[in-house]
Amino acid sequence: MEEVSERIMRQTLEAFIYEGIMDTERAEQEWLFTGIKADGGIVHYSCQADEKWSFGRIKIKKGSIRREGEICCNIYVFLEELLQNKLSGLLTDQFIHELLETLVKDQQSKELQPEHISAEDRHYEALESHMTDGHPYHPSYKSRIGFSLTDNMAYGPEFNQNVHIHWVAVNEELTDVSVSPETSLNEIVKQHLTEEDITQFQQIVQEKGNSRKKYIFLPVHPWQWEHRLQSLFTQQWADKDMISLGTSSSAYRPQQSIRSLSHRSNAEASYIKLSLSITNTSTSRILAHHTTQNAPLISNWLFKIIQNDPFLLKEQFQLLREVMGISFRYDEMQSIPYRLAYGTLGAIYRENISVCLEENEEAWPLNALFLIQKNGEPFIQKAIDQHGIRPWSEALIRTVTLPIIHLLYAHGIALESHAQNIILVVENNFPKRIIVKDLHDGVRYTPDKLLRPDWAPKLHPEPETHRKFNRYSFLQTENVSEVRDYTYDAFFFICMTEICFAFEKLGLSEIEFWQNCAQTILTYQEAHPEYKERYEIFDLFSENALVEEMTKRRIYGDSELYFRSVKNSLRLAKDLLL
Repeated sequence: MEEVSERIMRQTLEAFIYEGIMDTERAEQEWLFTGIKADGGIVHYSCQADEKWSFGRIKIKKGSIRREGEICCNIYVFLEELLQNKLSGLLTDQFIHELLETLVKDQQSKELQPEHISAEDRHYEALESHMTDGHPYHPSYKSRIGFSLTDNMAYGPEFNQNVHIHWVAVNEELTDVSVSPETSLNEIVKQHLTEEDITQFQQIVQEKGNSRKKYIFLPVHPWQWEHRLQSLFTQQWADKDMISLGTSSSAYRPQQSIRSLSHRSNAEASYIKLSLSITNTSTSRILAHHTTQNAPLISNWLFKIIQNDPFLLKEQFQLLREVMGISFRYDEMQSIPYRLAYGTLGAIYRENISVCLEENEEAWPLNALFLIQKNGEPFIQKAIDQHGIRPWSEALIRTVTLPIIHLLYAHGIALESHAQNIILVVENNFPKRIIVKDLHDGVRYTPDKLLRPDWAPKLHPEPETHRKFNRYSFLQTENVSEVRDYTYDAFFFICMTEICFAFEKLGLSEIEFWQNCAQTILTYQEAHPEYKERYEIFDLFSENALVEEMTKRRIYGDSELYFRSVKNSLRLAKDLLL
């Protein structure tokens, strides 16, 4: 418990200091700040922290948080004095709840975590289950609000339990299906349902359904079935517009996003991303209707771009296409059930990694690069020992960065390319190429700045209710800086910075890391003078970068957008190179 408590306290303070939520005084590496005790008196806290070269990120030394000069291990006192009694944010109590849920959920996972990842588990699906650390910056990195500890054990990816999907038959007239042209709903469903499953489900429909209605089979997460669907769709059950079919025979493995599942016995079956009405990392994990319908459209658009781009083909860049999205049609509901049920019944089917891998290639979730196993050994230690930190890091930076910046510069498209959405393909433990995934709501572009605007899909717009709920969720913008900043935020500020910190522990300095990043971009620009104007439009070397204040947003809500301007590490590194 102390280990997890201390991590939550550190990440909370790091975010508070970095985002300006807390006033501090600084004396070299010591940071001083105050809390408010239960009786209203002032209490003094301190910690040892570095202001890192990487975007000025704050990293607190483990075990250095002190209260009145004594090591502080009591997370409840910490939360009371620094959050509950001091912050006036609308969502402060909710945020504290998320932190305490993170405490108990992460403690549970630490108790059962293996000492190291076994050789037989060093494949993509199993590695997804071993990515147990959660978000490295966000304080409530494993809150999973809605899960009991029993649920967490049953459905948390780190526990690697068999999950059996519940299925429902829904009146076809009340569903929307978007599917890639090279496949069909029936073909995809047959990857997941055996002939015996289909026969059994058809018999249930015949016995319990309405013969005048045609039904579609929809997968449902078992937690969602137990806790949401039975009560939210009362009218549909009564009208025989929805019929429970029970569970299918196949077992699934939860991936690190929790609501995405991989088939355990059919290695080629698509992954299924299901709606799950829990809150994790402060975000509700439902599936909005428009995202399910846009998923294949966006995948097909990006796939067409890749197939017609010599540079991306040379880099062997790929994506796991989202080949089908299916959703209940909520706009048929009255306002009250609409508000309660929106986003709770839907699925996105994503290509399996097996369709992308060649012989002798292995796929790792990119966040495996900063995974420390329970025995204290970094996951990538053996690869570094084999190849050396500098050759390996240089190859990694080039491999990961080039496709991301080419999409931005050449095509005007930014991806939400944080580490969980990037798959690193290695050969002989050496970086070779990347595959990206989870794209249905993870792209951003300005339509008239696209290289081929005529290829852009006609997307289903997000409803006004969705925009009010999540002002940060949009795909198109008229402001090109928002496209560039999307790349800064997810890719450089979070993803690459965490990789930088991991490499620093293995002997590569922050400055050398960012110089390698800057040199990779400069070399690309020199090789592609045809995009010179776009280097200015999407300026990755601007003096400052705009990054989201994620924790401030969680405390104060979405009534306004929270971003902060920070010193751009790429610009600083470029200046050192010149």
